[in-house]
Amino acid sequence: METPSGSLKNLNIFKTSVWDLMQEEPNKICTGIKGVDENYGGGISLGHITELIGNSGTGKTQMCLNLCLNVQIPKTAGGLEGSALFIDTRQDFNPHRLLQLATELERQYAHKVPDFKALKMLKNVYYVRCSSEAQLMASVLSCHRHLENHKNIKLIVIDSLSFTLQMIENKSKMFELLLELHESMRNLQRTYKVAWVITNVLTYRVSKGQFHLVPALGDLHSHLINERIWFSRSWQRYVGKTWDTCRLINSPK
Repeated sequence: METPSGSLKNLNIFKTSVWDLMQEEPNKICTGIKGVDENYGGGISLGHITELIGNSGTGKTQMCLNLCLNVQIPKTAGGLEGSALFIDTRQDFNPHRLLQLATELERQYAHKVPDFKALKMLKNVYYVRCSSEAQLMASVLSCHRHLENHKNIKLIVIDSLSFTLQMIENKSKMFELLLELHESMRNLQRTYKVAWVITNVLTYRVSKGQFHLVPALGDLHSHLINERIWFSRSWQRYVGKTWDTCRLINSPK
């Protein structure tokens, strides 16, 4: 019987170099925000969970819509030529706004890719509406079937992950569901190499008799995401896992 150490001798687990990684096909979805794209080496990474965090009206949903379109930029123009799935828990999705953004993107690429049309882009954004935590869980668990039928999907958006979960009064049940969602997202990442983009809000937490503004869903959730982009009402963008350590990467001024 072969020992574990003996079996390892037959495995070439150190065959991939950094050069090999650089020769792979592009795996970034550009955001259109210069500071964000520069910070992440070209945009949001496939195989990562990226969280957009900020209060209402700071531009999180707009960035999600832009990503659903930018993931479709043709390969001849340096894009992924993929499609997107938008999971809407807030029932606030606006298809007319998406059309406006698609028309702007069509105009931007008209000279490079003449057949990159707005209406075609809308057909490549799949939409799911979730009004409860049960529907959200069912949607995420069934994503693997949807990805099998639509192998070109490179992006899955959940806007917002915290909206339905915060309505659960039993906090232990909420964290159990949150962990199950993360496990499902991780499995899909490994199998299909998709980018997850989720939105979250800020809330107050009492610590040592003082109120602190922190991301909803808790510290455990913060450890399970890969990247976090903070949105402010002044349209500034920051990156970092915590507010104390994040840094400014984009400012309109």
